[in-house]
Amino acid sequence: MKAPMSPSPKLAITVAHTAALAAALLVPAVLLSACDAAPSTVAGPSETLAARVWNETLDAEGEIKAAASTPLAVPGSGWSSRVLVEMVADGSSVKKGQVVARFDAPQARMELSQAEYELLRKTLAEEASRQTASVERSVLAGERAKVEDDLGLSQRYAKVDLSVFAKNVILDALADVGFLTTKRGYLDWKGGQAQARTAAQEAVLHSQRDSVQRTALQKRQSLESLELLAPHDGVFLQAARWDGAKAKVGASQMAGEAFGGIPNLDQLVARFSVAEGRAYGLKAGMPVRVRLAGTGTELELAVTRISNTASIISPDSPVKYTEFDAAIGTDAARRLGLTPGQALRGTVWLVARQSALTVPNVSLVQEDASYFVYTDEGGRQVKHKIELGQRGPVRSEIKSGLAPGARIILVPPRDTKT
Repeated sequence: MKAPMSPSPKLAITVAHTAALAAALLVPAVLLSACDAAPSTVAGPSETLAARVWNETLDAEGEIKAAASTPLAVPGSGWSSRVLVEMVADGSSVKKGQVVARFDAPQARMELSQAEYELLRKTLAEEASRQTASVERSVLAGERAKVEDDLGLSQRYAKVDLSVFAKNVILDALADVGFLTTKRGYLDWKGGQAQARTAAQEAVLHSQRDSVQRTALQKRQSLESLELLAPHDGVFLQAARWDGAKAKVGASQMAGEAFGGIPNLDQLVARFSVAEGRAYGLKAGMPVRVRLAGTGTELELAVTRISNTASIISPDSPVKYTEFDAAIGTDAARRLGLTPGQALRGTVWLVARQSALTVPNVSLVQEDASYFVYTDEGGRQVKHKIELGQRGPVRSEIKSGLAPGARIILVPPRDTKT
């Protein structure tokens, strides 16, 4: 009798793979059946509501600034062009009356030369006009004198006895009287017209000469205003342009353009800039701990000013920043030898409470003007309306609506508006 044949190795492998596949399909089915049978549970992070210490801070970089500063502008008027020749170093100490910067005005020199040349031309034109008018008056005066003589002679012949002279001579004399009388009136009219024309021409030339004189005077005054002097003792700080660059020797500037300033060292502030979104909850009066860069010296100050609007600080970034100041006492500034431009770092205490019921802001759900949170109660998500108190960048105080011990769901359901 033959012994039964053993299965081939290939068949054994196939059977094993089939059994493994059946087991893999069976496990999810069993788990799915178990989930349907068991009550649903809340998955995700949660936090137990309890009174605890609540501290929130805001860190910011800044520098020392003067609360008040005397502005310095490029000397001159009328937005005339200037070229920076020399200047004191930015941040250096200056004394009252000291030359802070010197400028040149090549364009003003050229325009002054042109104005002086034009002024000479206008002066010569006025003199030529007067000489022409004088000659014209002399000619008219000579013609009128001759007409007067001829008219007198004609009038004398016109009144003589007709028996003495021939009749045609008398008629010619009478005709000459009428002609010469008309000519005398014409010469009088021509003299008046010449006088009026000369007066108008002289008025135009005089006006043009006055205009050129004013231009020449402005250019002379412009060339006299090429030095920028310090109005009082202090530290010179050069102003930056809109792109952050500062003028260098040889650069062209316009008269009246901001060049720098001399800050009042008796009124210093610590000025900080933070991104607009990080300034939430920042208020005047909040304590600030300031640490001076390089020395490690710390000062305890308070926020004294917050900018009304946020603005960009660099053309390369659209991010808007909010500025805030913390005033530094005069005695402390003098004792520490503080000067504008020193770098520092500040920490603002936005919230500092020893005990408070708070929840993370990420767990809040806002609906119109009301706020809600979800709690985990026996595996069920329960929605609660709450009243908020003080708010911070990270957490918010709960005044009513929940009791300590509640399990706060940190990630609300997706179909809610947060």
